Formats: sequence, structure tokens, C-alpha cells
Amino acid sequence: MTTPEPASQSSAVLMSSSKRKRDSLDCQETTFSSIFDTNETFEDAPCSPLSSVPDELSICSEAKKDKRVKREPTHPALEDDTYIKIVVLKVDFSKVLPHCKPQTATPLAEFQKPAQESLPPNDSKVHDPVGELVSRQSQAASKPEPSGRPLVWADSRQELCETLHYFRSYHGGGYATGGLVRGFMFDGLGHSRDYLDSRVVISRAGGGLVKDKETGEMVIGGDQKEIAQVVSLRNCMNYYNPVVIITGANNPNMPSVPPHSYCVLDYFKPTHIWTEKSKGKKFMRYRFEKLTDKPSWWTPKDTKDLVPIKDVPLPVSHECTACQQISQQIYLQGWMCLQPVCDSFWKLANGEEPIEAKLNYDPRWLQQRTPWPNDNHEYPLTSNIVEFSGLDIAGEDTSLACWLGMVCPDCGRCNSRHSWSGWECSNPACSFKKSPPHAFVPANTLHDPYFPLSAGYTLSRDMHTVQVQLTVHFAHNYRINRYSIPGIDGFVAHLIANKTVIEEPDGPDDMFEELQHIDIGLRRRPLGAGVIKGDSYTRHFSVNYGMPYKFIAATPSSSFSGAASAIISTRSRLNWASKFILGEEVAAHQDFNEVLALGYFEQQKINYHDDGEFGLGPTIATLSLGAPGSMRLRMKQRHYNGVSTAGVYDDAKPLPGCRKYTERLAVQTELAALKTKDGKAYRARLKTLPKELGLRASGQAKDAVTLTLGHGDVVVMHGAEIQKYYEHSVDHAGKLRFALTCRYIDPVSLKEADRPTYEVEKDPGEYDGARLPSAG
Repeated sequence: MTTPEPASQSSAVLMSSSKRKRDSLDCQETTFSSIFDTNETFEDAPCSPLSSVPDELSICSEAKKDKRVKREPTHPALEDDTYIKIVVLKVDFSKVLPHCKPQTATPLAEFQKPAQESLPPNDSKVHDPVGELVSRQSQAASKPEPSGRPLVWADSRQELCETLHYFRSYHGGGYATGGLVRGFMFDGLGHSRDYLDSRVVISRAGGGLVKDKETGEMVIGGDQKEIAQVVSLRNCMNYYNPVVIITGANNPNMPSVPPHSYCVLDYFKPTHIWTEKSKGKKFMRYRFEKLTDKPSWWTPKDTKDLVPIKDVPLPVSHECTACQQISQQIYLQGWMCLQPVCDSFWKLANGEEPIEAKLNYDPRWLQQRTPWPNDNHEYPLTSNIVEFSGLDIAGEDTSLACWLGMVCPDCGRCNSRHSWSGWECSNPACSFKKSPPHAFVPANTLHDPYFPLSAGYTLSRDMHTVQVQLTVHFAHNYRINRYSIPGIDGFVAHLIANKTVIEEPDGPDDMFEELQHIDIGLRRRPLGAGVIKGDSYTRHFSVNYGMPYKFIAATPSSSFSGAASAIISTRSRLNWASKFILGEEVAAHQDFNEVLALGYFEQQKINYHDDGEFGLGPTIATLSLGAPGSMRLRMKQRHYNGVSTAGVYDDAKPLPGCRKYTERLAVQTELAALKTKDGKAYRARLKTLPKELGLRASGQAKDAVTLTLGHGDVVVMHGAEIQKYYEHSVDHAGKLRFALTCRYIDPVSLKEADRPTYEVEKDPGEYDGARLPSAG
């Protein structure tokens, strides 16, 4: 793999590093060791970063003997005031990488003769500052404060990803979209040769890590290929697209202490992509240079750049005689071919691979300058400064931009929008707020012209798989699609409303408009501890009335007394719908004592979940208001696959449509007998069955039922087994939607501290959908 040849001179900063592990976010680390003394030799100080500097750094003794390397003869001596073009080998670098050019002219006076390739080991202009910097960085336990403050920062991963346009990766260390990388996050532990200073960042390409069975550390699992991220970063190099680099508080590479959990560094230009080897495995690496010359806020306080750029020669490149490809010399130990398919890959002149612990960066390569035509251009680090048209555009304030996060203009913190009414900066030292005016969405704008409403029964847009049994009937202005799932004691019913239902007094139209005019206390609720750093919140707004709801995302509850008319009317309407749908099973109905109101802006949703928590009644009903939604029902992963993620067989009854249904059904009798007879043998059998039946824990079931929820539609789910074996999700296609869900919550199931301090009144409503004029 060819590395780009830079086009100008560079300063040198050199650091040695020790081995570290990586965390699950693909983040990088380097620690620094050993104080350099220019009088020490390689034998005296084997850990020093410049201890292995040969007499002639650019043409070291190993390279001179290396028959794999082709070289150009040096230029004859010239006068000190003339200029020469440094040419190490003949190559058109514009073909290697379009934006890279041959080396530029260099004053001969800058170097000792032969000037173009010499750097004496006792050159104090380089060695003394390098030793001083390594000495500073080796004291990792007491990192200095940064010289500035980050322009943009965050304390949680969610607020970072919801706010910044250049980093939306909740779990990975890199974010790419449309074939181009936008940003990288370095946090935690990385490869031992990773590096970061005020101008240069070196990292391992993400992915390919596995947990070592003996140490538990994350290690390279196999030879790394050119993954999509690598291709996307090459595209950035070709198009001169800089990327943003973010550091986490756990990034030991940082030369100073990050002031927040996540801090945005700046825009960097990717300059090199190449392949190396570590513990016998090939892996890919990146090098970045800061795009602008402005001061870096993360530079340690009271320090400055130690080596002037002009004081260090250009990096060295050689062409491999084995593969005829060009590679730059990256390490002081000698030149190596960096083409992973070459027989000479990652081998020194003696034919041996280098000792990883002794690898030290060549200072000329480390901080070379790679000019871009857009160097020092300013690109925005802040995101989502929402501005409004001033016109009364329906849904303008409920668009995607209006619920994503915002960088506080006062303190720079990334803030998710938690309140229905607007943004509030979460920095305790900041009081910034922004509350956009609501552009009213009239109910009559919700109608789909391709599915016009009428007083007749509305057409269905639902879908289901062949295993699901569908029954359709019509009553009280609703088309009713009832879905029964084989093996499940229960059903799902979709009541599709017509114009008569939607436009009735105090009906769906009036409810939808009322919920826009009053503040019922909708907020995004915390989800508790998760797998990402910092607090996590739901991707919808919610508020609860009646019996407290303490499941999934605990939501504050209020009394029905004084609640909005839409809340009161919903409970009455859904009690009627539930009783009607249950029919002969009406005795199973318990009047609802809780209403959970959810609000959705554009592209908000609720992911797959079930409503089978302890204490909830067997019947759940939901009224949909506003933009159309899509509700999807699928078998839970464990029941579909028949095995847990730990590889243990799931002894619950198999359902039609699951994997290996016939085979799993055949072993049910055997397992039931073994469970009562010999518990130890039963548990052992659960561990052997997955392999015997060819079951695997990965993969999800297809959606069994997909409901298209229109304005005014009602969904009733009945039966505990629906919640036990299946899960559902909801998203929507418009700018504004409400979902009002009713349940019966057994007060006894609540902890004493969670029980309401107010009386939960019975439903006073007497709604009866049968009183409406008949459809037709």
C-alpha cells in the first residue's frame, strides 16, 4: 500500500510508547517513557526514543546494506545560497495520491553535506527538545492543564451524537456517511504505537478486535483488510475533506488533561494510510495533520513547540525491489516495505521483522507537513444553530433539526433537547435556554390525499406474514383487523377510524389540536445506566397520568384531576374500545387507571420493547393522533433462535415461524421429563442442544405484523403471552404525532415509595362509539 509523499519540511517531535489494550469504542492510547540524554548510546538507553539513531539518519547503515532499496545518487555540492530538489527516488507522487506532489526546493544551508539526507545524532536542535518533550509526557500520572478550552464539548455520548453533524456514532470510534469519513473519537486504550500531539495524530484503523481468552484484553483478531472506513478515509484524502477528531477523558495520548468527558479537538487532514504488523497480525493505521495553524487548545499550559519546522529534513521514501512500490521510512530502526502483499513486507534490511518494543518514530516522518489547497480554511465545529423563517409554517418547530441537540452559544456544551418546549443548557454554570415558537399544525392537514377519508370504512394498509391469522370485520365506523398468532393465547386488533370518528366533537381532531395549545409536561425521560458513557434518554417525549408508570423509562405521574380534556377523553374512549373488542371475554377487562402520553417530533421513535412488566394488566390500548405511524410486531430474538446469547437452549415452547420449529418441538417432552427427574442432567442438556440442533444466537425474526396507524386509529393488544414472546416498535412518517396509551397497573405491584400520593379516580367518562351514525 502506497503512502503519500509530503511536499514540505517538518519539525520533529518523537515519543516512545508502551503496550496498552483497547476498549470497545475503538479508541487509541500512547504512553510515554524514558528521558532522552544525547550522550547515551543505544546499549546505554535502549528505551530512549532516539537511542537507535544511526550516524546518518536518512541513509542508515541498515538501509545502505539493503539490496531491496533503489536510490538516486546525491546532488553534487552546491553553494550555500542555492536551492536543490531533494529526490530520494524517481516517482510521480500525483499518481500515488492525487493531492501529493514531489518534494519542494530546500535551502542547502539547512543541512550538513550531503545535505539532502543527513541528520547527525548529536544535533541539539532536534535531540534536546525531543528529550525534553518525552520527559514531560512520561509523567502520565500528572498531566498538565491545557493551555486553552475546547470550543465544543459534551459530558455524555448521546448528547454528543445528537448534536454534532460530524460524529453520530454511538458505539464505534469512527463516523462515516455517504462514502466519506466525518469524524473520529479516541477514548480509552489503543495500540502501543498510537500518538497525539498539538498537530499530529496517529491511530489504528477501527475494527477487527477480539477478546484474548487468557488476558481478557482486546487484541487484533486477524489480518485486517481494507474495510469501508478505510475506503471512506481515502475518499477524504482524494477530495481534500478534513475530518474532526474528538478526544475522550480516558485517552492517555492526550498531552494535557481533558476538561470534559468529550472534547472536540479540531479539523484534521488525513495524510497517510498504511499497513503494519503487531503480534503477527497485519493491521492498518492512519496519520492526521491539523488543518489550521491556529493554536491548539490541548497543548499543555506554559509550553510551546519545541522544534522549528525548518530544522528537520524531509522524510525518506524508498522503492521496494520486490514489489516496485514506494513506502516511506516511518521508524528509526530502518526502512521497511509497507505493502501487505509483498514478500518483504514489514522486514528490515537483515530480513527480520522489527522488535515492536523498540520501534520509535522517525522524526522527519512524524511531523512532516502535507500541504492541501484548503489549508487554514475555517469549517464549523458547532452544530445546529436553529433559525426559523418567521413564517407560520406548520411543523417547522417539530422538524428533525428542532429536536436534535444544540451547541450552547455561551459555554460550548452539546445539549440534547429534553423539553417539549425547547433547549436548556445542562451546564450548571450556564443559564442558556431557547424556546422556539410553535407553528400550529391544523388537524385537517393530516389527511393523506392518496387515501382520502370518507364516512365509509377506511381502506387498510396493514401487512402480516402467512403464519398470522387475520380476521376482518366492520363495526361502529371502524374497520377492525384482528391478528391471532399460532401458539399464542392473545391477539392484536387494529381499529381503523373513518371520517365520522375523527371529526366527532371532542374526538381525535380536537384532541390533536388541544395537545398543541397546552403544555402537559412532555419531556424526554432518562433510561438509566446503559452501555454508552453518560446519561441516556428516550427518543420521544412522555408524561404520565393516574397510577404511576415506573417501567423502562420512569416517568413522573400526575393526577387525572385537572388533566387536559384529551387525557380524560382518551381513557374513556379506550375503555370502550377494549370492552368492545374483547366481546365475550369482556370479563377479562379491567378499567384502565393510567394514561401514558407520548409525543414524537420528526424521525423520533420507540424501539422494540414489550409491555409485559410485572403488575400490568393483560390488555393495553393506544390511541394514535397526528402523523401516520408504523407499528411492527416480531418474535423476540431468544424465542426465535431458541438459544440465549450465552449459548444455552431456551426451553420455552417453540412457536410456528421460529428457527428449527419441528426439531425443537420434538425435544420438548424429553426436556420436561428430564427437568423433573434430574436437574443437573437437564442443565447439561440445555448446553448441548444448541449445537446438536444447529441453533445460533444471532439474527432477528422478520416482522410478523406491520400496522399503519392513521390519525384516530386504536390498537388493542390482549394476552400476557403476546408480551412474553413478542415485542413491538413504533416510528412515524410526519412532523408531529401523539400516542396515548392506557393500561391497568395493579397498585399492589408498586413499591411503597412509588405509590401515588393522590387518589386515582375512576373513569368518569361514558364514551360509546356505537352512538355515532353508521358508516356508509
